Amino acid sequence: MGKIDKLLDVLGKIYEIIQMIYTINYGKVNLPEDQLLSRQEVKDYLGISESTYKRKVKNGQLHPYKFPGGDRFYKSELREELKESKRRGRV
Repeated sequence: MGKIDKLLDVLGKIYEIIQMIYTINYGKVNLPEDQLLSRQEVKDYLGISESTYKRKVKNGQLHPYKFPGGDRFYKSELREELKESKRRGRV
């Protein structure tokens, strides 16, 4: 039983590491390799119009980061909106 216990311990540690990585990827902390998109790139990526973009920001569906050159978005944070765009046939 000693080998099984050690294996379960290692698997538990791997699970904790995966949870930590998931939090970093999908929480407010972003990894450096995550692509930063401009407002126009987001609209093209999601296949939405300017009015839809403004509505989604107002409703809280999109959360832009404010920079001097304009709004920016991390591509990893747009996964749910991309799924919705694909479901609606925009992309």
